Amino acid sequence: MQNAVPERPRRADEPLPEAREVAFHIWKITVPIPFPLRTVNMHALVGEDGWVLVDTGMGTPDARAALKAGMERAHLRLDNLRAIVLTHHHPDHVGLSGELHEKSGAKVYMHPIDETAIQIFWSHAMPQRFGRVSKFFLQHGLPQTQLWLSHVEPRTMDDIIRVPPHEAITMVEDGDEIDLLGERYQVIWTPGHADGQICLFRARDGVFLAADHVLPRITPNIGLYSQNERPNPLQDYLASLAKVANLPARIVLPGHGEPFADLKGRTSEIALHHEEREALLLAMLKEQPQHAYQLAGQLFQGRLKSDEALRMGVAEVIAHLEHMRYNGLLQQEHTADDFILYTVA
Repeated sequence: MQNAVPERPRRADEPLPEAREVAFHIWKITVPIPFPLRTVNMHALVGEDGWVLVDTGMGTPDARAALKAGMERAHLRLDNLRAIVLTHHHPDHVGLSGELHEKSGAKVYMHPIDETAIQIFWSHAMPQRFGRVSKFFLQHGLPQTQLWLSHVEPRTMDDIIRVPPHEAITMVEDGDEIDLLGERYQVIWTPGHADGQICLFRARDGVFLAADHVLPRITPNIGLYSQNERPNPLQDYLASLAKVANLPARIVLPGHGEPFADLKGRTSEIALHHEEREALLLAMLKEQPQHAYQLAGQLFQGRLKSDEALRMGVAEVIAHLEHMRYNGLLQQEHTADDFILYTVA
């Protein structure tokens, strides 16, 4: 069993880990992650009496080194970290949150849906939950896959992902305003990519911290991973896109990729992408009933190289299929060998 998450070779066009100021007193600290997107952005909100960190990356050795270098470049010290905002439960956004909270005493904010999720996922219950998720995917045709963390020793895993205890987290809801070092930020609940994802909007100067809700170069993964999640995540996501499209945002700071300006234009592009994706799937299903894994193979044409990418691709296809089923375009067929096929209604 390996002692650490395996390193991946870097693509030529991949953003390098870096730290730079991207808005007034806001630093983007980009660190590596062991997943297909390769890097994730943390954002440090700097005030006169300390700083706030939005999302925390993971505790892999290369990410720790990049965070340390970024903090040094931005002249940030752990002893005056005042608060941590966790936008959603995915490991690349919460991995170091427990350790940073323990070392600094920083207050931690999170939406209650995803706060519940981190306590379930990262309290050593993930292997049991993964068994249930695997059964769900098997019904949709995906063969047995392995979690990347199955190759990591438990002691090492505690260094990579550790979250604060429930009692240390302050819950925030849609529409709340939180004061972060004298600046007011509106909490916007944007379910879709994660059931409890939140974004932050600073109305004073139009800064929109978008987490993984609106990304500049790719579309966020919108997937259905089990029967216990919100049943129509793509509908949630499209509604969340519309919810933020008309914000008077001057700059968008995403969880992956570079800052950008045209929030309304980008939300329109992403919504159109999902319309086109559904049209492709509908055309495939007019030929014959198929399950999600068969459709993902045709849709992604060999681009899903790892188990993580396979699960994300199939989950995304299921989300599109369920969205169309709820809209009356498709229906399910259950086969004798327990597969779920989709057919045109």
